[in-house]
Amino acid sequence: MRETLSKFSSWKKLHADQLVVGLLECRCRILGSRSLKEKRSVVKSGLERVRQRFNLSTAEVGAQDDRQMAMMAVGGVASDKRLLERELTLALNLLENIDGLEIIDADISFL
Repeated sequence: MRETLSKFSSWKKLHADQLVVGLLECRCRILGSRSLKEKRSVVKSGLERVRQRFNLSTAEVGAQDDRQMAMMAVGGVASDKRLLERELTLALNLLENIDGLEIIDADISFL
């Protein structure tokens, strides 16, 4: 077991510079939403479309009890920062084109 952990630590040190984690955070307004059910339908639709089109993880991460606001996060892991930044930007563009969803603020960051 220790030998396996030691090999992993060595591999991790060698390859850490090749691992990039990216995060897109969006604050959104749900247009015309009169209920949480309507809001969740719009949010779910947007996040599902991102998941289907890109190899990214998505979640609603805040304002879950507000029928007109949503906080969404999209994350990914890659070996190339430019590729991951491009995918996150394309995911943001896709979210901007979802009917009933207005992006108020968005930020892409890398860990």
